[in-house]
Amino acid sequence: MTKAIQIKHIKIGEGIPKICVPLTSSTREALVQEGKAAKEAGAELVEWRADFYEEVTKVEKTVETLEELSRVLGELPLLFTLRTEQEGGKFSEDETTYETINLAVAKSKKADLIDIEALSDRETKKELIRKLSREGVKVISSYHDFEKTEDREGILRIYESLKESGGDILKVAVKPKEFEDVTRFMQATKEVTNRTEKPLIGISMGNTGSITRIAGENFGSSITFATVGAASAPGQFRLRELRMMIHSLHEKNKE
Repeated sequence: MTKAIQIKHIKIGEGIPKICVPLTSSTREALVQEGKAAKEAGAELVEWRADFYEEVTKVEKTVETLEELSRVLGELPLLFTLRTEQEGGKFSEDETTYETINLAVAKSKKADLIDIEALSDRETKKELIRKLSREGVKVISSYHDFEKTEDREGILRIYESLKESGGDILKVAVKPKEFEDVTRFMQATKEVTNRTEKPLIGISMGNTGSITRIAGENFGSSITFATVGAASAPGQFRLRELRMMIHSLHEKNKE
């Protein structure tokens, strides 16, 4: 049974999936405007996809931008993500730089959550997650596969490996080739919710998997992602329409 995690005013892993809006601009000025737009649109939390930021390798600049975003967002929880090229992002620097930036963000106390790609160089990432946790930040242990969806046993192994990494929330995003991949992924994710107290995020990407962005309440996914501006991953809905669909399904679930 899932044990909810309190992040500022929201509980992740309880009730309707929380809607997170990614910020993907390359400059501080544009990011601030994106953040304001996400807040005004009713986002429940915001993800800064810092791999899009043009000065991300300048640690001091990155922390300053994070501080500005935190000020603009106020009580909105802020997730910091440095998505690597290997998992569908823009960040191409080495593991040392990846760790340095994430640790600086944690030490700044301005991010509520940090996403760590936990299954590449596993022991290094496990130690990094321990360091981040000591700074008081919650960690999303994540894995992204833009090529395929594993069989049931493979999906369960991925979730188990993420759990072993020490993160507070476990995120798996996969690419379906057919709808049967989507249903298998949802069923496996639902199975994992009965095995762990950690909140899960399960996403089947693209149009084929769009149901997973709506029906998280039904199969155990606690956060979903929507756009106000540009999409950060295939298959994302706009915030307003996603909120409407999630709440409509929630009401149907109560009947």
